[in-house]
Amino acid sequence: MRTLALRVQAYPSDLNPIGTVFGGWIMSMMDKAASIAVDDIIDAAAVTVGVTDLHFIKPVRNGDIISVYTTVTKIGNSSISIYVEVVVQCHKKYCDKRCEMPVTDATFTFVAISPQGEPISVASVLRSILHEDILALAKR
Repeated sequence: MRTLALRVQAYPSDLNPIGTVFGGWIMSMMDKAASIAVDDIIDAAAVTVGVTDLHFIKPVRNGDIISVYTTVTKIGNSSISIYVEVVVQCHKKYCDKRCEMPVTDATFTFVAISPQGEPISVASVLRSILHEDILALAKR
């Protein structure tokens, strides 16, 4: 299930010398959104262990409002994979209606950890109220 996890506007301090947003800034927003998605699933700490298939599709510019969507794609023994998609609202000067265009996407993988930093079973820390799509992934 695709969920809006984060919305933020790009500001001049987020821009590189050519006037577009730093790729690291976008990745940071994506990691935050993915961590929110993971926090909605488990009642434990989790750490990012990998990012795969990162695609920068279009540049993000000053003033752009980005929306970051997440979709839980896999729940393993100790890991959770989240597909993250970033879209930008079209500027009013470029279009008459509200539309969105994709700018970046990737898959983030997290591992649930104990207070001592050791991997733990996701099943042992699942939240009691979860959407049926998430429960189905957890049972696989």
